[in-house]
Amino acid sequence: MKEAIRIYKEHRDEIKKYIFKIIDSIQEEGLSEEKLRGFFPLFHSLQSIYAVDGGCSQITPLYLKESSDSKRVDRVVESLRENISLDENGEYISSAYLSSKEGIPTVTVSKKMSDNAVLTMNFNLVKLLEEMHYIDKADLFNKMTKYIYAAIGYSLSFFAVVLIFYALFNFAYYIMDEDVNVFQSIFKSTIALTLGLAIFDLAKNLLEHEVVYKEHFKESHGSKLLLEKFLISIIIALSIEALMTVFKIALADYRDIVYAVYLILAVSVMIVAMSFLTRTAQKGSSQ
Repeated sequence: MKEAIRIYKEHRDEIKKYIFKIIDSIQEEGLSEEKLRGFFPLFHSLQSIYAVDGGCSQITPLYLKESSDSKRVDRVVESLRENISLDENGEYISSAYLSSKEGIPTVTVSKKMSDNAVLTMNFNLVKLLEEMHYIDKADLFNKMTKYIYAAIGYSLSFFAVVLIFYALFNFAYYIMDEDVNVFQSIFKSTIALTLGLAIFDLAKNLLEHEVVYKEHFKESHGSKLLLEKFLISIIIALSIEALMTVFKIALADYRDIVYAVYLILAVSVMIVAMSFLTRTAQKGSSQ
């Protein structure tokens, strides 16, 4: 939706010329149902059309592609009265907004006719941009991509839950065995829990950015945020593993402590790299 609004803002003048050129080409006078419905074949993105008088009181039914609504005839259209501002040519095109009825991005266009009536049209913004070839018809691709991301995200969540239950079951099973080293069981369970945490956090961020709240993230920052959050999850997981490794070596053989040092150094490098990435991204967005 945000991308469609951005494209609309960039090409608003061209879109305005395109719409009013077609409206002006209609020579037939009057506001008959036949004339108003005649605009639907001309604009495939047109959702509804009606007319109001100079005081923004509706004087015709609201015509949809397959039906009409006469309930608001003779009533004042408050949204028009508050927002409409005709230019010197008697034309008006609104900014993009979210329709309260359909919940889709919409654009309202108004044109003053020779009898002082104001013709008002509501367009589906995405279909309008497709109609003018500013965006491709990518609905099927977008839906397919969203479903694939959803399948991957929920599958990762399932695997994370399996790892968590495995860790708990493993600890509960071995804690009752007197011959099993309790610390060894804790280490194994902690590793499984940590891996489950990292996988679940990756799944959560993937679903948030690409499925559930995709429309609320800017395209230029969505992937960066996902990468940052995933790196944080990995750093936390590796930090826990490094701590557990230190404890394990402390209980066994100090000669292996060098491996724990390598792991800690790796975590430190990842922290420095993530800090550099964040700082660079912030500088780029501020310029």
